[in-house]
Amino acid sequence: MAWMNIVIPLLISLGVSALYVHLWRRRIRRELETDAIIGKLRTEVDQMVRELNGTTERNIALLEDRIRQTNELVEKAAKAAGVLKRESEKQDFSNQVYTSLGKSRPLNLTVDDENEEPERAVVEEPVDFESLSVREKALVLHRRGQNADSIASELNMSRGEVELMITLHDRRR
Repeated sequence: MAWMNIVIPLLISLGVSALYVHLWRRRIRRELETDAIIGKLRTEVDQMVRELNGTTERNIALLEDRIRQTNELVEKAAKAAGVLKRESEKQDFSNQVYTSLGKSRPLNLTVDDENEEPERAVVEEPVDFESLSVREKALVLHRRGQNADSIASELNMSRGEVELMITLHDRRR
């Protein structure tokens, strides 16, 4: 029985050692599995980050393109606004000129009543034709029966200016 006293504690020690080995193996496997899972997660997170970076770069490129297009449109609008401003200033200046033409001194022209047609009326000029203002020249030529196109070409003016002068003069009468 003496050998039983040695074998039983030895078997118990071997059983306890086997149990410890088994528990340690399970714990190591769990840690290895956790490392594997963490590795997989890192791989997936890295892939997501790369995809997000690609999407972000694409979106930034789209935004930069939109900003460039917007800047081009703003430049075109600024140019158009400048042109409109200059045209508005020209229009205001033209209106001032036409207004001053309408308020200028009255033209003292006499029409010969012998001729019944007002377009063919004879005008007596109080002074030399060349000494008259452009407005007065246009009115004299109109009284002589010339049309607006011929007056405009003779006085180097536009037809609209001639018609405006004639209309303003006729309205003041």
